[in-house]
Amino acid sequence: MNQLLRLITISIFFCVSNAFGSHAPNPSELESKGIAAMVAGDFTQAELDFRELIKITPSSFVGYYNLASALSMQGDSDGSVDAMSNAITLGFSDINQIRRDPDLVVLRDSVFFADLDSNWQALLEARRESDLKVVQPLIRKSREVRTLESLKIELLSAHDEIATDQAIEEIQLLATWANTNLFSEIQTTESIEDSPWIMVVLPDRAGFAQWAITVFGPSVRSNIGSVGGAYEHQKRRLVAQDLGATLRHEFIHVLHWRDMNRLGQSHAPWIQEGLASLVEDYDLSGDDVVPVASWRTNIVKRMSDVHRMPKIEKLASIEMNAFTAKRPLAQYAQARTIMLYLLDEQKLGEFYSIYTQGYDVDPIGISALEQTLGKEIDEIEMDFRLWVDALDRVPETGSDLSATLGIEIENGNGDGVVVKALPGNARTRTGLRLGSVITAINGQPTRDLFELIRILGKYKPGQIVTLHHRRGKVHTTTKAKLLKS
Repeated sequence: MNQLLRLITISIFFCVSNAFGSHAPNPSELESKGIAAMVAGDFTQAELDFRELIKITPSSFVGYYNLASALSMQGDSDGSVDAMSNAITLGFSDINQIRRDPDLVVLRDSVFFADLDSNWQALLEARRESDLKVVQPLIRKSREVRTLESLKIELLSAHDEIATDQAIEEIQLLATWANTNLFSEIQTTESIEDSPWIMVVLPDRAGFAQWAITVFGPSVRSNIGSVGGAYEHQKRRLVAQDLGATLRHEFIHVLHWRDMNRLGQSHAPWIQEGLASLVEDYDLSGDDVVPVASWRTNIVKRMSDVHRMPKIEKLASIEMNAFTAKRPLAQYAQARTIMLYLLDEQKLGEFYSIYTQGYDVDPIGISALEQTLGKEIDEIEMDFRLWVDALDRVPETGSDLSATLGIEIENGNGDGVVVKALPGNARTRTGLRLGSVITAINGQPTRDLFELIRILGKYKPGQIVTLHHRRGKVHTTTKAKLLKS
């Protein structure tokens, strides 16, 4: 068995047998220390740091990849090859990074790399099969499986056939929007030929809880509903508890990471999260996705009202750990609202293009903003705040609505809201029953209460809407006249 085939076989065994192993301590400081040594040219010290990193994170490919770089820079071809073999076995899957990394010149001269490069598709196919085996236990009962060849996505769903097909249609709709407006270089099958397959998993409650505990630790048990899902880039896995905002958000992360890998970049947190949050709430214009104001823009308006909205430069300078841990609701909301502002100015695609082209000298994106809008940042800040103040507030609760369905509802299992009470003649008037799940209004998905309330906010009392709903696995539509709130 040659080295590459052995590598593929080991990769399959490792991934299946260690699907949900324990987490290692946070290695960021040690990794940063090793990288600093690499930058300083002290490759011997970097090697020591990365070997220590491997000891505390033995199931991560990061330490091994960095070790391969340190050994390559010392001229140790065999050692570099061994380290990279381990990195790939543990899940590293970006062949383009190996091709362009200046620290891996010695490794690229090896027979190993020539074999790896020529057999990359075989390795990706083996990894696709192993990754599928890893995620299947998250859905133990009825499992819908779909393959999206053009996006290199395997989707596994605990939802019924119709709901799963609807999720697929929305993914494809979002991909068209994102690849047209932002990631134009990854919109063809050929452009992602060397990219790994992504597993998109839409599990039942038990499977989601299993995954969440593995990723976030046992403490999440007491508040499992607060976790919507995540895209684990290193594992090529997207897990979402709902078919709405979470799935949309994390799917944009999938596309964005593919583009960052293509470019060899890691974009600023406010850009990553702002773009992903942008499609959480949208309207449709024909088949076109149109991101709109939402409960997140309401947060920004409230911050602006009390003069507590941070300057854009401050937001852009926040590192990822702080972005997601300290005041995340406010930071996600502001990042999304800036992206919505750029979209309203018809400058979003131009901004992304300028930012990626100038990333090496402007990694946080402030210069790209100035160049895109033709203004200094202080003037942009002023214009942005005036634009925020002029935004309409979006309904967030039933009391904010002028028109309602006249029923009681609550969040369901991710594909819609559940009918809890039908006062008066509501059952006859709406065609709904207790336990019915409202999945859309006039074709616009209503996956949770926030989404349903926002959509109802567009209508007036007396208007008739089409309700898309299901009971069990039976899907149907009925007409309902909206009542005055």
